[in-house]
Amino acid sequence: MVRFGEADPIILPSPSTIAVTFVAMLISGELAFHAVNSIARLAIGYSLAAVTGITLGLLVGWFRVANDFFTPLIELTRPISPIALIPLAILWFGIGLGSKVFVITMATFFPILLNTIAGVKNTDQLMIRAARSLGAGHIRLLLTVSIPSAAPFIHTGLRIALSIGFIVIIASEMVAAQNGLGWLILDSERVYRTDIVFVGIIAISCLGFVADYGMRVLGRVLFPWIHAKEQQNA
Repeated sequence: MVRFGEADPIILPSPSTIAVTFVAMLISGELAFHAVNSIARLAIGYSLAAVTGITLGLLVGWFRVANDFFTPLIELTRPISPIALIPLAILWFGIGLGSKVFVITMATFFPILLNTIAGVKNTDQLMIRAARSLGAGHIRLLLTVSIPSAAPFIHTGLRIALSIGFIVIIASEMVAAQNGLGWLILDSERVYRTDIVFVGIIAISCLGFVADYGMRVLGRVLFPWIHAKEQQNA
């Protein structure tokens, strides 16, 4: 359509134009600069969410006291959109790293938490009774039976949270940032550099694909029984 003059190249640039711009930005290091900033923010917020989400999920899923105390708080805060927290995060932490980390942590926390809780609560009761008959105590049951059983749920929660993290980091950078892929896309739109907008979108897609693939590989390394089970079901 662009080649035959049926579309405005400013609105829809040709694939060759996008490719040339992509290579030029890659060689100059500009694309890498923005990508590294986005990934760093995502990595910090995601890591905080993973540690706190898994830890709290194990406690809530396994201990009734923790479940009774935290469940109402979780259900009260879970429906809050992380995008709606961006203005509050800017007021609290400014437009620097802190606000991005806060929003990403909040966005990725709940998928990890809820999947961890579901995994612990879905532990096979037959396995629990068998372990108890061999003398395993409450904590030992959690460590040796429930956590390995919940691993597929936790792994799924981590993958879902990672994809949400990519969405939120781009949105937060569009609102308040001086670099990053989200800032690059919005800033390019303002000066009608649609080719750079597409470059940013393609970069996000590629990074998301690589990150999810890495999570799948990591899951096979840390939880080999998940991969073995998948092969049996295939």
